[in-house]
Amino acid sequence: MRHGAWSVAPAMLALAVVGCGGPGQTIPLSVNMDAVPAPAKVTAPLRVAVLPFEDGRTDKSRVGRYQHYVETTVDTLVPAGGSAADQITNFVVEYLKRAGFPVTRVQPGQTVAPGSADVVLSGQIESYWNEAVTRFARTELVAKNRLVLKAVNVGDGSTVRTTVVGEETKTVVFFDLGDLAKLNSEALGQTLARFLADVVVADRTLKPKQ
Repeated sequence: MRHGAWSVAPAMLALAVVGCGGPGQTIPLSVNMDAVPAPAKVTAPLRVAVLPFEDGRTDKSRVGRYQHYVETTVDTLVPAGGSAADQITNFVVEYLKRAGFPVTRVQPGQTVAPGSADVVLSGQIESYWNEAVTRFARTELVAKNRLVLKAVNVGDGSTVRTTVVGEETKTVVFFDLGDLAKLNSEALGQTLARFLADVVVADRTLKPKQ
């Protein structure tokens, strides 16, 4: 009889641990531009028209996960305020404005008006992921992205195409969604800063830096 009681105990303990986990939630993750270091101002700003970015990821709905200390509970992170493509497109527009470019956001289905822009910028999201994993006495955060950016110079038809990445990590004692949103913003800012560092303005066009 004693043997039977001890054999049941581990199974009950396992069920208790699983029960503590519970189903994960769906949580919107925002972008906070105020958390991004201010970009250097361009000396010869061009008029830039930004087309809606394309999301090339297989799973377009999620942008991350939050794994609780009880591993059976994993929350799904989704972009706040729309799709991941919307979120990143809006970020690019705002970042370029802060760098001193006159920027127009082209709405889906619309075309760039003749004479309204010097550069037409488009992009594709290859990866966009934010993760928080809680372990004993700490939560490890990571935010990373990989974007393909394409700038078409209206004046001469030349094209600048580049792939840029951003990644930030941080460890905190207590998890707060705002910390991950800040890290996400910083990683996106890092990506755009690298893009602007790779190009120069010359004769009303964007050219690769030699």
